[in-house]
Amino acid sequence: MATLKKGGIPRDRRSTIRLFAVLTVLFFGSLAAATVFGSLFIHDAIRQERQQQAEARAEGFAKALKTILQMTDNVGRALISTFDDGNPDIYRTSVSTYLASAPWTKAVILRDDGASIVVPQAMSDAMLALPVPSEDADGRKIFGPYTLQNGERVLVYRYASANGNLELVVGFEAILEAIGLLELEATTQLSVQTAIAPDPTEIASVGDDMPLENAARQNINIANARWTVSVSPRALSEGPFDWILAFRLAVGLLLLVFVAPLAALLMLLRARLRDNINIRRSMMEVENLSLHLDVALNASNIGLWEHDMETGEQIWDDQILRIYGIEGQSNIQSFESWRAWLHPEDRTRFRRFSWEAIKKNNGFRSEYRIIDADGQEKTIRSAGNAYRSADGRRKIVGVNWDVSADKVLQEALSEAKVRAEAQNVALEDARARMEQIALQDTLTGIPNRRHFEKRLEAAQTGDALPEGMRIVLIDLDGFKTINDTMGHFFGDDVLRYAADIFTKNLGPNDFLARTGGDEFVALMPADSDAESFAAAVEAAFSKPVHIAGRMCRLGVSLGIATAQDSRDSASDLLIKADLALYEAKNRGRGRTVNYTSNLMDKTFSHKRLVDEIQEAVEAGEITAHYQPIFDVETSTIAGVEALARWQHPRRGLQEPKIFLGVAEQLGLLHEIDDTVFRRALSTMERCAADGMPLSGISVNISAQRLRDPQLLDQLSALGLPAGVVNFELLESIPFDSPDSELIKTVNAIRKLGIGIDLDDFGSGYASLVGLTRVRPDRLKIAGQLVAPIIDSEESLLIVETIARIARSFGIEVICEGVTSQAHAEKLKALGCVLQQGYYFSRPMDEDQLIAFLRARSSPA
Repeated sequence: MATLKKGGIPRDRRSTIRLFAVLTVLFFGSLAAATVFGSLFIHDAIRQERQQQAEARAEGFAKALKTILQMTDNVGRALISTFDDGNPDIYRTSVSTYLASAPWTKAVILRDDGASIVVPQAMSDAMLALPVPSEDADGRKIFGPYTLQNGERVLVYRYASANGNLELVVGFEAILEAIGLLELEATTQLSVQTAIAPDPTEIASVGDDMPLENAARQNINIANARWTVSVSPRALSEGPFDWILAFRLAVGLLLLVFVAPLAALLMLLRARLRDNINIRRSMMEVENLSLHLDVALNASNIGLWEHDMETGEQIWDDQILRIYGIEGQSNIQSFESWRAWLHPEDRTRFRRFSWEAIKKNNGFRSEYRIIDADGQEKTIRSAGNAYRSADGRRKIVGVNWDVSADKVLQEALSEAKVRAEAQNVALEDARARMEQIALQDTLTGIPNRRHFEKRLEAAQTGDALPEGMRIVLIDLDGFKTINDTMGHFFGDDVLRYAADIFTKNLGPNDFLARTGGDEFVALMPADSDAESFAAAVEAAFSKPVHIAGRMCRLGVSLGIATAQDSRDSASDLLIKADLALYEAKNRGRGRTVNYTSNLMDKTFSHKRLVDEIQEAVEAGEITAHYQPIFDVETSTIAGVEALARWQHPRRGLQEPKIFLGVAEQLGLLHEIDDTVFRRALSTMERCAADGMPLSGISVNISAQRLRDPQLLDQLSALGLPAGVVNFELLESIPFDSPDSELIKTVNAIRKLGIGIDLDDFGSGYASLVGLTRVRPDRLKIAGQLVAPIIDSEESLLIVETIARIARSFGIEVICEGVTSQAHAEKLKALGCVLQQGYYFSRPMDEDQLIAFLRARSSPA
């Protein structure tokens, strides 16, 4: 292609001079006048011809430039559309394919919500350092130029969308090289302007020294930029023919001759000029075609090669050298040097390669792999044909193109097709097994709940089950812990193992199903031995079991209900079995319980308690009792704790352990907390009115109360003095989990001047993690830890350690459950001076508290 570019029309200046000499001799003196007028005519014709040539070259460059710019613009639109579709895999593949086929594009930048992704990643620092304006563009916009560290100038195409901006970084010189302008800078100029109207601004140009007089121009508008290609006609003094010298000769000849047949001279010269113009026109068309071919080959990453069959010499163009990673090396290569680049696994195919065979077969097509200079594996597709050159030499010319990206995409599509076919097969299998799965537990292979319900319905006679038929509900103890600590896959193995144990111990007529989670149910006729089944199952799980190569410990709880008469329906028997299972778990799990009428009575009692506690909250039967907190160092009362009590109209005063659990299940804790809190405030006001103000009062608060959205507004409206009221966070609040809302609420309460106590530390959820997250003002060590310190040095050490940890955080310590003087003295020796317990005082109602305070304040 370079030969075609540099080629011109050879002219023999001496033959032209001889022609003029002969004509001068033949036509005498008239040749001088004819030469003058002919030279002027030719001068104008040549100027017009070179002007046309410049316009044709400008049009050719403009077409090539427009091809590249439109390709870049179309790819930019396609990439931003692919990104907006939300498929990152297709987006990355599209970007890699485009970069491989467009050498003028240096990088692709994706900016999304402050994050930037650059492809290729190796150019991230250089690309992100470009001072591209951050404002959003409407659709498309071009910025630049910017100069990279290697001196190369680049332009940035930005494509905006709702999800972010896509920017194509395009090399300015690379575009010029692709369309062939760098080789013609002396007669060609390219400029880029932005803001086409009304105030265009030139942002980049090349060939600024070119004279622009009579230059042919072509404009291309892309986005906010106008690209202008200017080609200046060649001067008359340039080129193979020196018209100025010819004019001087004509003037000299004019002095010698005067007469010549003017008509013959003009006809001859005009015919010669017409031939030259036609030849030049043909050469321009060839040059334009060559330029388009160069652009197409560069854009498609295709390189040309030629093999001389007589010398064995090969010529590789620059594109092939770039493919092989040896850009800048010699274009002259050999077949042996080409074979050295081949992948070791592909070399054997070309050991007996014959160029003569290619000639006979009238063509060459192959695909092979190479290892380029950077060690990267590439897949090359090659094709060629034999021909005979103008000098009669036998040659083969062909093309190479890098299809590595296509190969990867093809393999990905093939894998996707295989996966799709496999999914279709799996779908057909799933459909075929649909009926079986509908009645079978897919994890354990035993019947599922639906199958059990059908079996149970079929076992009924009328609306009752046969007398003696049993339903056995089975629940795995500790299965959730295993699932959480050892993983769900191991949990599945445990369920399969349990189903296998249950199945092995069933009688021939028994029916087993998994009804969900870790729950199983067995349906046994009257002649089956349910007790033996239960005993065998308990024994199997009474010791650690090995499952899937791992050891674990879990138990089973069983609830058995037997149909006594024709009045027991299937639903009745299921309820009874469920009550028996619930009782088995309440008794400590790992056991079997048969249903009795007492269980139903117990259920009724629980139901009655549920109804009564709801009525108690509504009727105002919830009250508060108070237990003082003593400072044993000063023998003063440091505050009191308000405790919830239920004044039952028939059973008398009820402690929290009887009703708080049920209240929590019913969602009534926040109402009970609010009732106790308001009674405590009322008691505090009464004490102050009686001249015995309390230094502080503590009230328990539950997680339900903390999650009340109106809590903070209610507390703020009370206008409580700072440092008087403390909220004790119940040990049932899981502060170990990162519940940011609870922590925010606690901090907001503290800002209102209400102190925060962490209650029952060392039991339940209260832990060191909760301590660091809540950062309470006071910490109350649980009575379970305090009680054994008299006889246990370890317990004493635990209490001492907790106290030291609290003090290191600047937290006061209150010890609960102090029942003797020995407890009080040991705790005082540890520095725990704030104590609370039966040793000092039992909880009192409001009147008793007033009397207690009055007795302490009166002189002995």
